[in-house]
Amino acid sequence: MPYFEGCTSISRAARNGDAIFLFRGLMMPIAAFLVVFWYLQSIWLKELTQKSHNTIFVLGTIGAIFLVLYADFLGTEGDFYEFMRRYGITFYFAMTILAQMLSIRSLQKIKGTLNRKIKRYLSTQFILISIYWGLGITNVVIKATGVSWADQAENVIEWHFALYMSFYFGLTAMMWKRSGFQFQFRINR
Repeated sequence: MPYFEGCTSISRAARNGDAIFLFRGLMMPIAAFLVVFWYLQSIWLKELTQKSHNTIFVLGTIGAIFLVLYADFLGTEGDFYEFMRRYGITFYFAMTILAQMLSIRSLQKIKGTLNRKIKRYLSTQFILISIYWGLGITNVVIKATGVSWADQAENVIEWHFALYMSFYFGLTAMMWKRSGFQFQFRINR
């Protein structure tokens, strides 16, 4: 159980055997869904706040592009490829979390106008962001101390970080539903 033992990183788990093809095959459409998600998120926020949220869309899209870059170079050898993987995943996490934080901040500014359920989901998202920061600081401290179990701890943190980051998207979908947000495709004749 990598969530508790830290026996492998997410990347290493995806590089073994045929798992790499499954991982790559799933990451490309997931990245496309992320672009759609951030587009819809920016529209939803605009409807709620009456302000443009193009920055959130752009940051989320950049994160999705770097996820593709990371997945594309996963399992390749060489310094250049390692550089591309490392920066791909770093920018994916950074841009996605920044878009999440800006979304939460936008909603906190209008918190008084939101219904009770959406406020609860927003509070949970804020807790998730706090957990991200706590995990990140913990990881930096563990690496700085140079303890023998630092690699295992980093793997545990990485697995939890990715899991909690995923929860954000589900919570947002529930917020969309509670607010009555709908989108449809129409052709005007």
